[in-house]
Amino acid sequence: MSYCTTQGIVLRSHDYRENDRVLTLLTPGRGRVTATLRGCRKIKSPLMAAGALFTMGEFVTFKGKGHELVTSFTLGDSFYPLRSDITLLTYASLLLSAAEAAAQEEEGAEHLFILLARSLTRLSYSEYPPDAVTAAYLIHLSRIEGFKPRLNHCAVCERALSSKDGGWLDAETGGLTCGECAGGMPGHLRLNPAQIQWLRDVLLRGIDKVPPVENPPLAPLIRYAEYHLGRKLPEIIL
Repeated sequence: MSYCTTQGIVLRSHDYRENDRVLTLLTPGRGRVTATLRGCRKIKSPLMAAGALFTMGEFVTFKGKGHELVTSFTLGDSFYPLRSDITLLTYASLLLSAAEAAAQEEEGAEHLFILLARSLTRLSYSEYPPDAVTAAYLIHLSRIEGFKPRLNHCAVCERALSSKDGGWLDAETGGLTCGECAGGMPGHLRLNPAQIQWLRDVLLRGIDKVPPVENPPLAPLIRYAEYHLGRKLPEIIL
């Protein structure tokens, strides 16, 4: 039996019994954690705020012989703007779903936690377009989780990609393919040269230091991430 204090972001929340909720948290040190909030649905419960999706804060949990229980909670950020805009809500839900698929139980996820926290902050409070924030999130997540696509050479024939022609993102081969190789792979989505360079720059310098790109390559990245995460991600509602 032991207590644990950790930062966490609520990835999933569902009602349990009459007044409880079961949470799935992303934590820096323990990865994905499942914990129960007892009595949080009562009007005056001090744990009510801890049960909402996207909520970030400090969770104190107790693990005995049964379910792990949240005993106290200190709010860091509720990311309220995500709840008042259906479009932002769907982008943020995609972020949570991808993080939940990537995180493992009792395995450290510090970089993933920081990435998710920063991306939710940008969606909530910055002027960055949500499709750019989400595309940047997915390319960084692919690097953290070890399936970053090859962006400089064709993943099939190994030739350097032309700066004029762009490339086609292929999840199965793990990167961009040239036009010649993509000809035998119907259905792949093309990235133009500006989109490819934007991804390279985002990986190297971060979205904060990279000029915006017209039409961030979100759709190809979603398809790529779904393949490697083994999960269908939520659809974006525009």
